[in-house]
Amino acid sequence: MAKKTFYITTPIYYPSGNLHIGHLLTTTLAWVYKNYKSQQGYDAFFCTGIDEHGQKIQKKAEENNIDPQTYVNAQAKKFENLWNLLDIKYDSFNRTTDKNHEKIIALIFDKMLEKGYIYRGEYEGLYSISDEEFLTKTQAMHKEGKYYHPQSGHELQEVKEESYFFAMSKFTPWIKKFFLENPDFLANKVILKELNNNFINKGLDDLSVTRVSFDWGIKINQKNDKKQHVIYVWLDALFNYITFLGYLSDDNSNYKKYWENGDERVHLLAKEISRFHAIYWPIFLKSLDINLPTKEVIHSWIITPEGKMSKSKGNVIDPIPLVQKYGAEEIKYFFSSQVNIDNDFSFSEELLINVLNADLANNFGNLVNRSAKMINNSFVNGTKYFPGMLEIIDKEIFALISQTYKSYQAEFDEFHADKALKKAIELGKKLNEYIDRTEPWKLKDNLLRLNVILNTLLNGIYAINFMLSVVMPNKSKKVLKFLAQTENSYEKMLDFSKFDNKPIIANEILFERIK
Repeated sequence: MAKKTFYITTPIYYPSGNLHIGHLLTTTLAWVYKNYKSQQGYDAFFCTGIDEHGQKIQKKAEENNIDPQTYVNAQAKKFENLWNLLDIKYDSFNRTTDKNHEKIIALIFDKMLEKGYIYRGEYEGLYSISDEEFLTKTQAMHKEGKYYHPQSGHELQEVKEESYFFAMSKFTPWIKKFFLENPDFLANKVILKELNNNFINKGLDDLSVTRVSFDWGIKINQKNDKKQHVIYVWLDALFNYITFLGYLSDDNSNYKKYWENGDERVHLLAKEISRFHAIYWPIFLKSLDINLPTKEVIHSWIITPEGKMSKSKGNVIDPIPLVQKYGAEEIKYFFSSQVNIDNDFSFSEELLINVLNADLANNFGNLVNRSAKMINNSFVNGTKYFPGMLEIIDKEIFALISQTYKSYQAEFDEFHADKALKKAIELGKKLNEYIDRTEPWKLKDNLLRLNVILNTLLNGIYAINFMLSVVMPNKSKKVLKFLAQTENSYEKMLDFSKFDNKPIIANEILFERIK
């Protein structure tokens, strides 16, 4: 029987500025979701990448006195180096300067034109180069005779040029009905309400989808235009999610498997680009009768004492020094276990240290090391599972293992990685409390009872390690080695005799306490 499929994407990041912890958060979460689904037996595919076209990229290249392709090549390397540093494995790194992608986007434009959803006209209105976004004057902020982007604050330019338009307005009734019939399409209900109130209920404006004022982009095939049109960056960028799977390509096997016939198709993104993904993207797909994603997981912002991270505020946090200082798996654990996707997250290095010390050093790491030490002191050949010798307090722990894992699954199935991982840490707290309540250090003259307690602890530690393996696979492998086990699995977790006569060797501190 074929496995169910799970396809997850990050946005393809716009590489015009420095890397920041927002990139780290989104990519870490997508990678963790993929790992969880793989743990559940899915055939999972994860892609990320960068969005390389547009006027902003052309301007950045000019500022650096290099051509745009050289500029984006260097930017792509920065992202790839960060994911390597974090040990985040992806199945596809999508770059929109890929020649096959460019060819397919031009074909997509032609298909939309043939269907009558794209028409030629003239655009007159406001445009943000920094945000690559068109806005009406009613959408913009107006101050001292100038217009500004309502979220980013970037100044808007008044633009008048020949353009092709996509007939978004034709799809207003459809998208309104779609959201009514699919209330779980967006994981974040606040965002859904905002999109309805600010855009859909007001009626969608037709969208300018080509530009003639610059040439760094995908050229359209229309020969009778007076000027050379390039395709608007969002029409180009959004389709990356299927072009790199093979849509309209000779080899479309991944497209058929993960998109056309796929079970779960999930986009993960930050809330500032929700309009493009939650309104434009479904409409683009609908216009071509292509399957929509099954869910969009929209997370909130990371904020600092100065507010949302931005270059103008000077509060952008570089992820690389954090990873180098605290460790890749520790950093991935922190962001995936602390950020609730529905709420803005206030980051500080002090909080980072406190969480790593509390959850990993004092809780899980200490639990592993102290349990191993007690076993080594009394059972050099390991412990054994005696179900008939369990007392009520022991049975509670074994029941808790199963209950915790079910809660962990329930939270992950709703894309709440933070709540799911906290379930594992809560089990660690219960096991540490179990040690305090059973006082095994007083049982050197009652080896049978001591064996039962220590074996119970080992089974609890295995369960925690299994749950944390989706975010800390390397540390998890090390714990498995300590526990004389070879695999992490649900079946093994519930096989309570797996430690019978297995010597336990925890010969190093798993997580050093950060001073």
